[in-house]
Amino acid sequence: MRMALNLARKGLGKTLPNPMVGAVVVKNKKIVGRGYHKRYGESHAEINALMKAGKNASGATLYVNLEPCCFYGNTPPCTEAIMKAGIKKVVCAAYDPNPKVKGRGIKKLMEGKIEVEVGVLEKEAKRLNEIYFKFRKKKLPFVILFLNLSLDGKMVPSEPFYDDSDFQKFLKRLYLEVNGILVNSMQSEYLFNLLRKEKYRLFVFDKKRDNTINTLHNLIENNIFCLLVTGGKEVNTYFLKNKLVDKIYSFFSPDILGKGENPFGDLGIFEVSDCVCLEEVKLQEYNSGFLLSGYPLWRR
Repeated sequence: MRMALNLARKGLGKTLPNPMVGAVVVKNKKIVGRGYHKRYGESHAEINALMKAGKNASGATLYVNLEPCCFYGNTPPCTEAIMKAGIKKVVCAAYDPNPKVKGRGIKKLMEGKIEVEVGVLEKEAKRLNEIYFKFRKKKLPFVILFLNLSLDGKMVPSEPFYDDSDFQKFLKRLYLEVNGILVNSMQSEYLFNLLRKEKYRLFVFDKKRDNTINTLHNLIENNIFCLLVTGGKEVNTYFLKNKLVDKIYSFFSPDILGKGENPFGDLGIFEVSDCVCLEEVKLQEYNSGFLLSGYPLWRR
């Protein structure tokens, strides 16, 4: 299953609105086929793995990180191909939240006398496709808040990682996930040049103009599945206070400013026990500083 997850990651930034999926066919304890969903509209991971396996798929076990589809879309149902290939067992990490699937794929396989096991590395599988799970379940984009801070927690006006090649690689991976960026009206020339060069869809924050939840729903309708919020204090505060943030990246440069603007204003928190904390926290060191990431845990 870990191999299936690693294969799925190869589709990063190319599969939405489909999920990233990898599949591995195993027979007699040997891998006889593997594949992943390379791009939206193209064949699914299961089909690619079965094609590689060929006749060896008969009597084999298929490992896949998401429930196989069971309906006609851009491609035929994977469940039909799995049954036709003679697969005897399917091990899948998680159910597909797509209303057109949502357990129906598993049911189809079981009706076809195929043994099915669900839940292997489920947490990892859901994290891998966290953007997909968010918009399928809530019809809202996955919101990432990116902060650029000094060591003493002040907002840094210019990017300290221009020449940090390792951090630039991280940013490129992050931007593969993102297809919309929300800023305030005061952004660095560096950021605007980057957005213009990469042709991201850019949105300027205006909390007075529209209901934000309605705006986020509209983004999904316009195929914006992951929104990167990288504005100023007002933007950060509004999104965090209204519990609109799904994930936070906070880059700290090794500089102490002593003065400057805080990243957040009044969040309406009066007790330490009510504070917003992060879970699944990770810390990554780079030449130009370190990156802290995690998922907000709302305590009230």
